[in-house]
Amino acid sequence: MRGEQHTAGFPLLTVLALMAGIFAVGSEELVVSPLLVDMSGSFDTSVAVMALSVSTYGIATAVGALLFAPLGDRFSRRLSLTIGMGAFVLGTLMCAFATGPGVFFTGRALAGLATGAFVPTAYAFVGDQIPYRHRGKAMGILVSSWSISLVVGVPMGSLIGQWAGWRWTFGLLSVLGVFVTCVMLFTKSGSRPDREDDGQPAEDAAAASSDAWVRSAARAFLAPKVALYVLATFLNMLGFYGMYTYLGTALQYRFGDESPMTGIMILLYGLGFATSFVTGRWADRLGKERVLIGLLAGLVPALAVIPLVSRWTPLLVVFLFLWGAMQSLVVTLLSTLLSETSQKYRGTILAFYSLATNLAVALGAALLGPLFTAYGFSAVGWVCAAVTLVAFALSGWARLRSAKPATTPEGAPAAPHAGAKQAVAHEN
Repeated sequence: MRGEQHTAGFPLLTVLALMAGIFAVGSEELVVSPLLVDMSGSFDTSVAVMALSVSTYGIATAVGALLFAPLGDRFSRRLSLTIGMGAFVLGTLMCAFATGPGVFFTGRALAGLATGAFVPTAYAFVGDQIPYRHRGKAMGILVSSWSISLVVGVPMGSLIGQWAGWRWTFGLLSVLGVFVTCVMLFTKSGSRPDREDDGQPAEDAAAASSDAWVRSAARAFLAPKVALYVLATFLNMLGFYGMYTYLGTALQYRFGDESPMTGIMILLYGLGFATSFVTGRWADRLGKERVLIGLLAGLVPALAVIPLVSRWTPLLVVFLFLWGAMQSLVVTLLSTLLSETSQKYRGTILAFYSLATNLAVALGAALLGPLFTAYGFSAVGWVCAAVTLVAFALSGWARLRSAKPATTPEGAPAAPHAGAKQAVAHEN
């Protein structure tokens, strides 16, 4: 493996390792939902308490991205990826072998910090270590790993947890992390392609100073529509994670601890989520802002109705699939629209997007846990629907803004195809 060279062609092994790493961290982020009942039983505590591990993971991911991802700019990105995935393996193993909630939460925090460091560095690695002619292909593979983690990773983790125990789910994710770590250790980078003549100028070192970053962040946030879409992102993700965190528990109460139906139902949601590869094209033709508003309007009744139809399996199948399809395209459109608000500050704006997403992960589980315990899944659905209604109003307000969207030079579109922007949606 050490002889893998970028100049010889497409570095398939390295890209597959990055894909596997994002698949692992994406699966671990969401797989807790269908395992909450079993984990709370193992530690003799409540579902609401164990759901706080989702908040722990989200906060740690945000902190990890802010603290550790920039280190790849100073040191080797491959080294940063290796250390990040090594920390992820350690944190995941701590979860698998935890003897109490304290050890489990510590493992989740460590895995979250590692995720925050790994994911942005993986995308930066594609930008400056993979030849320009191969970057689109490499990024497409990494994009697909998020959908695969939701469509395959979470349902498989649920089924493994039901058949062999929840600890095996974390154990197998750690094995996948070991593979990624080994590839990062034993493959060798070629010359940095970003120094080739590929149209990407070298970054001015002065721009990396903390003062420059603060000024850039302030200007980015004040760009037209940015604050509205960032807040809409936060509220949409708050509604999503608040609902999804307790979906697995509600399904287990509905179908029983030993039934595979919980995993199957989550798989149906994941299949709906994968449809944005097709529906993104429709959004491009119909208008991204118009479609976004329509989808948020559709999510409001869907979130309220899903708990009510959980007793009727055929209706539950339909609504879970539709929820996945709508949520996937909403995430895609919000990230795309934010990337189009300003070409100059695009990176900083998407950092706000990532921060809003991770705060929603943390707060969704923490705030709605007591509500779920006291009033049940239906109450969670109504609150998530109300929160999404506010996101709908903000998106409508943004569309009414008369500011002209930013475009790239030569009249090219400001962002790639909407369906290709899912990577940004999980880039934590």
